[in-house]
Amino acid sequence: MVALFGRQIQELRDRVHRDGDKIDETFRVGVEIEGCLLDKKGTPVNAEPLIKELEGSAYEIDYEYGRCQFEFKTSPVGMDNLEYLNIVFEQFIENLDKYIKRAYKENEVIPVFLGANPSPEIMKEGLITDKPRYNKLASWQNNLPDVEIDGNKFRAAHVATAIQGFHLHLQGKNPQNTANMFNHILNIIPSAIVLGANSRLFAGRIYSLHEPRIHLYDQSEQQNSGFPAIPRYLEGIENYIDYISSREQNIAKDYFTLEKERHDDARIRIGLDSYRVETRIMSVQPTSKSLMAMTEFFIGYLSRAIHEERELRSLSTLREERMAAVQYGYNAKSHFNITDIIRSQLDFARKGLNDLGINVGFLNILDKRLENRISPGEYIARMWSEKFNGLVSETIYEIISNIWQKTKENQPIT
Repeated sequence: MVALFGRQIQELRDRVHRDGDKIDETFRVGVEIEGCLLDKKGTPVNAEPLIKELEGSAYEIDYEYGRCQFEFKTSPVGMDNLEYLNIVFEQFIENLDKYIKRAYKENEVIPVFLGANPSPEIMKEGLITDKPRYNKLASWQNNLPDVEIDGNKFRAAHVATAIQGFHLHLQGKNPQNTANMFNHILNIIPSAIVLGANSRLFAGRIYSLHEPRIHLYDQSEQQNSGFPAIPRYLEGIENYIDYISSREQNIAKDYFTLEKERHDDARIRIGLDSYRVETRIMSVQPTSKSLMAMTEFFIGYLSRAIHEERELRSLSTLREERMAAVQYGYNAKSHFNITDIIRSQLDFARKGLNDLGINVGFLNILDKRLENRISPGEYIARMWSEKFNGLVSETIYEIISNIWQKTKENQPIT
């Protein structure tokens, strides 16, 4: 296996060198949207019937780590064609209700686009999807310590069944441009956490952290997750190859498996004819407009930052701000005022979208969240406080029904 790793790494280095002259007129953008299914009692529902119902349609979904989870992916489009992604999001949501009714007949099943699964049943045994990759991951995590939050403990192997993300895939052909994009993404991670946090209602209760999903995932994956443990910014893709090859090989058998099992906030995937940066820090958002707002934020900021060669902030400061953002959100304390940083980065992203000739249609959603110091997670926590009647399942049903209505009507939380 050591020889295989060494051969792959040398081949990748040679390829990076050959691709150095390739030109990227614009990056291509694809997304992954994760969701889960609950019934009217707040019990997890197996997603397999829905996955099979959608096979062969324009809205195919795939299995995820948890049995009740599903994943929808879009094909990559040009960075300057974001409106197409919005159309895809809207059509997917419009058709999802119809396909769920077909798959589950008379049962009331609700798709939930929250960063954490609210069901009190979600951390029980038997909810991991029976697929080789997930079984291997669970077997490794079963040897890890329990994760802790607000006095509660959960088995590490159960955490991924209960969290849902929204991942951007930014794809190009030039390796240096890809390294630059990775570097600049790290600079907006704390802001993305504050604006998009969506996981305070988790496993039947409200937790105190602004974004419990990240806190739990970091513990459950240990050195496989979190802010990338790079000692300095990448000078090129070769630095990232060195970083990946230096990590512990928990279940990986070759470089590409090790690369895939990295669940950092951002990671680089090397394909057959492209290089791709994937963001993994964001919670899934409840509406297509909110998904587009986060997409515009990343695309606008990155486009202008790379073009202007914007100065990169200290990695140690970003790590500190990330931790504070997860815990305290808008009240995060750091060397700098977090709301001032977010406001500046949103303005910068708006300029970047204008540079690309993109009509800025959704970024104002994040402006309003900043102005109101709100996130989907905070909205749900307030709703729980107002509606909780002592019956957990009834309150969860009321909340997920409310959020699903907002999803169908495309009413973003601001």
